[in-house]
Parts: sequence; C-alpha cells; structure tokens
Amino acid sequence: MSRHGVGSVVAAVLLGAVAACAGQTGGGAEPSGKLRIEPAWSSCADAGAESSGPASGGGDLAGLPSLDDSFQPVAVVVCTLPTLRPPSGGAKVAATESRADDVTALVAALRLPDEPMSGDACSLELYLPPFFALLDEQGRWVRPGLPHDGCGKVRSEVREALGGLRLTPVSPGPAPETGSSQAAAAGCTRQWADMVWVTAQWGTSGEPAVVPEGFDGPVRVRLCAYRVPADQQRSGKPAGEFASGRELSDEQWTAARKEVEAAAPAPACSDPASEFVVLHLGSGQIYVERDGCRRLLAQTADGLDTIRQASPELLAQLAG
Repeated sequence: MSRHGVGSVVAAVLLGAVAACAGQTGGGAEPSGKLRIEPAWSSCADAGAESSGPASGGGDLAGLPSLDDSFQPVAVVVCTLPTLRPPSGGAKVAATESRADDVTALVAALRLPDEPMSGDACSLELYLPPFFALLDEQGRWVRPGLPHDGCGKVRSEVREALGGLRLTPVSPGPAPETGSSQAAAAGCTRQWADMVWVTAQWGTSGEPAVVPEGFDGPVRVRLCAYRVPADQQRSGKPAGEFASGRELSDEQWTAARKEVEAAAPAPACSDPASEFVVLHLGSGQIYVERDGCRRLLAQTADGLDTIRQASPELLAQLAG
C-alpha cells in the first residue's frame, strides 16, 4: 500500500489479545516542549523520511512537543515508504510524497491532551503512524508529537484524522514534474512508479493481503491508471504515464477489497506490465498490474508488503 509507491500505510495490527496498560509505551506529546519550526519544505528525503524505516512508522515521535498555537498549519505532507527495504547495496528507496490541504480535523486531534493512564486492560494493538509534516502559509513545517490515550497509544481521534485525509500525490520521485490538467482533475499525478515490479525485485513475505481496519469507509478510494512506455519496462523503477483516474463507489471498493484479500499467491513471473493502477486509500496504496504478470501489491496483517495474483474479477472491476 504505500508507498513511493507502496508505503507504510496507517496500519492497525490486531493481535487478538489483551494486556495491562502499564507495560505499554506511547509516543505521547510533551506539552511543555517547544515546537521546532523548520524552514521551507523541500522533500520527504530532505526531511529524513527515507531513513526512518517502515517499521518505525512516522519515525521516533516520542518526546516531540505537542502542536500548540505557535504554529498554524494549512496543509500536511505525508511520506510513505515500502515496508520491505532492498538488500544491502540495492537501489535507494524513495518516499512517495502526498499532500492534503484540509487539515482541520487533524490539527484539532493533534492539539488534544494526553489522557491519564487508566490502568485498565488494553488490547495489544500496534499502530504505525505515517511520516508526516504540517506546513504553514509560509511553507515552514513541523513534526509534532502525537497525544496518547489511557493505554499509552495514539489517540483514536488522531488515527481517524490521518486515515481520513484527502491526499493528492505530489511526485513519484525526487524530480517532480508538472502534472497534466487531466491528471490533476482526476486527483492523480502525471507519472507514478510501478512499485509491483520494483518490490518484486526485493522479495516479499508472500502472505495474504489484509486491508487495514479503517479503510472500509468513510475513506474515499481513488483509482489512478498509468501506461508504462516500452523504454521504461524492465527498468529499475518503471515510470508510468497517467492514463485515467476516477473514484470508486462504496460498492466497487467493497467488491475490489474482497478480491484483494482473497488473492492467491503469485507464481514466479518476469513479464513487465504495460499498464497498472494505483488505488489510493487514506495514506496508503494498493497496486494492480493490468497485464504482464497481473499481480497486486498490498500489505499483510503484520504491515509487510506482499505480492499476490490479481484475479480476473479484480481486473475487470478496475478496468476502464
């Protein structure tokens, strides 16, 4: 799912157990700390997103000061990374950068206080926030701490606000291009990387795909379709050119989600795709090759990347 391509989606891994809250730690904010306001935003790479690693979600947020009135956000940039990194000596992993301009709910959630530790039984729930930065009208940015609940976990209001962001991809790599008017109107970018092909070179867990809780609504799912020029196919990071885009209805997403989670293991295949689609949901993505090997790239219940075989039904649902 998300990713500069597939990146670390806002994930909740439900382990089906409970434990005492006393043993849990949270990335709680420090209300008395002072926000560090950085100069003009440049890129996810310059902000350190690409060194934070998928396992750490948004990086080390513990101890960061809370968001106060000294900084007035007008937008948020979310950086997503693959959940599996290339082997030592492999190509550098680039973060996908997306932006949302309606941050009212997120700002309100981030300004909530930490709740006192309850001492009650708590579920063993792992939440990995995405790497994100808040921007003001001058283009300056901050990374605030996240308020925690009575179990020491990120407050549900923050999770819901992050999952509900209407994100628009900014660029598939470090050299952004101005998107066409058609792509912009569809909420897509002119180019996007075929991360199924890229991730397949690294290897994945191969476990079944599970769409995280919270992406069954009210998150709107946007489909962006891309064509891969012949000279880009089989390259290290094939760049697709925008072909079409649309939003999926609730019925279409329900049917597509069912096929994603039921997808069978993908057999060995090295046929490059000339067309692929990206499903944008919240801060994450799911990729599906329309031809070639016809694989999909999503996440497992443990938040790792997995490549599965796209069914004819799923391909038909995402056609057009």
